[in-house]
Amino acid sequence: MSLDHFSTLKDYCKGINIPPPKLKGFDIRSFEENMKTVHHKMAPFKHEFYAIAIKLDGGGYAKTGNYSTADKKATLFFNSPYQILQWDIAPDWKGFYIIFSEDFYRGPLSRKRITEQFPYLLIDNTVPMDIDEEDALAFAKVFEDIYKEHQSYKANAEEIIRHYVHIALHKVARLYDYSKDKLEVTTSQRSLDLHIVSRFKSLLELAFHPGQSYSETYPNQVQHYANKLNLHPNHFNAIVKRITDNAASEIIYGHILNLAKSKLSNSDKSVKEIAFELYYNYPNHFANFFKSRMKMTPSQYRKSL
Repeated sequence: MSLDHFSTLKDYCKGINIPPPKLKGFDIRSFEENMKTVHHKMAPFKHEFYAIAIKLDGGGYAKTGNYSTADKKATLFFNSPYQILQWDIAPDWKGFYIIFSEDFYRGPLSRKRITEQFPYLLIDNTVPMDIDEEDALAFAKVFEDIYKEHQSYKANAEEIIRHYVHIALHKVARLYDYSKDKLEVTTSQRSLDLHIVSRFKSLLELAFHPGQSYSETYPNQVQHYANKLNLHPNHFNAIVKRITDNAASEIIYGHILNLAKSKLSNSDKSVKEIAFELYYNYPNHFANFFKSRMKMTPSQYRKSL
C-alpha cells in the first residue's frame, strides 16, 4: 500500500482536514485551532516541507521517521521533506507549528540550503527534544509573534515572517547544540550516507541550470549522479532510499516535475523547448512523464492556470 504524499501545502491541509493556507510556501497553526477539525489519527504519509512544532501539552504522540514525541510533555519536534510522518493524538494539544518550503526559507536572495546551516533538520537528526517550562514559553512567544504577523498580514508581512522563522531556527540550533550530548549519535556509516545524499541533492539542484552541457549521461538519469559520486547505481540508489525512503529516480522526477510546472507557468516557451531544457530528447516522452504525474498534458496544465 503506497503512502499518501502531499506536494503542496494546500494538499497537506486538505489531507489532514484543516482550512487551506494563506501562503503558498508557509503556514503557521495553533494546535488548539486545528483540534476542531484535524484528523486525530493519521496513517503514515509524506510531504515536501520542513516543519518545527512546539507542543506545550497534549496526549498521544506524533512520529517523524524513527522518532516519537512523549505523552503530556513540552516538546520541540521537527520533520523534513519526504520524511514519513504519522500521529495518534488526543484532542487536547496546545502549542504551534510552522511549516515551510525551502524556497520560502531562502526568499528572494540566494542562500545556502537550510540543512547546511541547520543540520538538525537533516532527516536522520530530527530527534524530538523534551524542554523545560522556561524554554517552552520562550519558544511559544516566538511562535505567537509569527502567528500574529501571519494573521494580520500587513505590509511586508511575508519578509517579516521569514525573519521570524530564521530567529526560530537559530533558537532551536542553540538549544540543539546545548542538548546534543543527550542525543543519539549516528554511526559513521549513517553520517557518510547523509553526506552522499546531501551531495546528490546539491548536484541535482545545479544540474538543470542554463549553460550546462552533458555528453554521456543526462541529469534526468540516476546513472548521471551515481557517476558523479563514484558509486555503482544500485549502491547509490540503496543509500538514497535508506536515508529518504525514496528511490533516487523519484527524487529526480519530483525535481523535474517542479521545474516543468514552473517553466509552464512562468514562461512562454513551447512544450518542445521545455522538454529539451529538461533533457528529454523526445518531447512526447516528456509529455508522457508529465501526464503520468499530473493527470494532464503540459499544454492542458498551462491552460488550466
